[in-house]
Amino acid sequence: MTILIMCNVGNSDLIADGQRPQRPRPDGEALWRTFADHQFDLPIIAPCLNYIRQQHPHASARLICFYTDQPENQITTRPDRFGVSLRDKDTIWFARIAARWVQTQYADWITEVHTERIESRHGPDLNPSVYDEVFEAYTHLLARLADPTVEVCYILTAGGIPACNFALQLQAIIAYAERCRFIYPPEGGRVTELRIGEKMLESFQRMNAIAALEQYNFPAALLGARRAKVADWIVALLEYAVYREAFDFQRAQQAIERAERHASGSQRAFCAELRDNLRQLSEYSDPAALLCEVAYNAEIAYRNGRYADMLGRIFRFQEGVLRLVVERYLSLPTDFSKEVREANLARYLEQIDAHPDLRSHLEAKTIDGKPLRYRDGPNRPVMQAMLEFVRDGGKRADGTPFATKKERERLGTVKTMLDRLDRLAELRNQSVIAHGFAGVSREAIEAIYKDDAEKIITDLHNIMRQLDIADTESPFDRIAERVRSELQRSL
Repeated sequence: MTILIMCNVGNSDLIADGQRPQRPRPDGEALWRTFADHQFDLPIIAPCLNYIRQQHPHASARLICFYTDQPENQITTRPDRFGVSLRDKDTIWFARIAARWVQTQYADWITEVHTERIESRHGPDLNPSVYDEVFEAYTHLLARLADPTVEVCYILTAGGIPACNFALQLQAIIAYAERCRFIYPPEGGRVTELRIGEKMLESFQRMNAIAALEQYNFPAALLGARRAKVADWIVALLEYAVYREAFDFQRAQQAIERAERHASGSQRAFCAELRDNLRQLSEYSDPAALLCEVAYNAEIAYRNGRYADMLGRIFRFQEGVLRLVVERYLSLPTDFSKEVREANLARYLEQIDAHPDLRSHLEAKTIDGKPLRYRDGPNRPVMQAMLEFVRDGGKRADGTPFATKKERERLGTVKTMLDRLDRLAELRNQSVIAHGFAGVSREAIEAIYKDDAEKIITDLHNIMRQLDIADTESPFDRIAERVRSELQRSL
């Protein structure tokens, strides 16, 4: 196992001959030059090293000691009220003495000891007590010193300047995440391992989940929520969103039932409402509800920047609209899956033949100069022709129109918007979700859709309203807002 230990060397970290040196730089340098003549102790660092060795008796370790070494200028050489300048408080010599002492005392366990000056990419000209300056410095230091082979990283949380300790802890958790452990070494007291790393990681993961929800990236939000160890009902609710977005209604149902069991109060009522809402999709196969679901799905893909996926959902949405119109106004079956194909084809042809005007309209239609093969079943071109027939006042065998005047006006609007969406067909056909390998960018979509990609989502909702489909608030919107609110409260 590879163990890394990091600490900031502070003014209180060294005792020489039973006394604490008063001016770390000049006194430390004198002690360093006469190292063999003195007895040293590290009252904060040594107990921590002993604790870590007890935890890993058979593993070797490396130690990095960070020290201050400010440049000489008017600010750093100005004495404070006790007559000691900032520069005289630098711990460069304490760090060297500590490193040498550790190499002697722990030679059988610590294989390497390094001393590192606290500096940014611009050098050591910084104030080690100013948080933003040292934060930038440790960003630079930890990036340079990062070791992917480290299995456990221990951070000593006391001894150095508070700003440096804070920066080291934060950058270490960013660099080593779950591998990072924090120990608190009270002078003269018992070394304690703190949960600060776990809590910081959980906060980071909550923030990651919140950021993912802003983009409607439910899989990423779920991963962050799990790592943040949030309430079980939140995890289950995000699982529900992930499965529902994937149209895996069975697993979504199981997830929302778990969420409801673990939730309470208004949260439980919210989960129960989502469970009931899902039943329209999973049990009743309501065509209107399924069409809404495809629209929600397309909008999520758009918010995620998954534009090729969005085009695939739009293609499916267009087909769903056509099927809904054909079933609603012409009472023709459109489900031609293997199990029901034979029976539905017979009923489909029987209904068409029973309405001479409809049959004549279909027989007159051509594609690329060839007759429309409507008797094979209701494919996309056939259903488009049927929509046009109803929109244009097509009549039943008894002479009554299949749709009222108001309905025909609405269907005309639907057809206009479907045609507008059709302009994206070639972009979809060239993409990886269809017949090519081309990528799909927002710019490419806007070049086709008159510089307004956002209007695609608006068109989807307008089509549903024209078809009298209740355009209720997306369950995904509600889930994102509910979970985001809960996660923000627990930050």
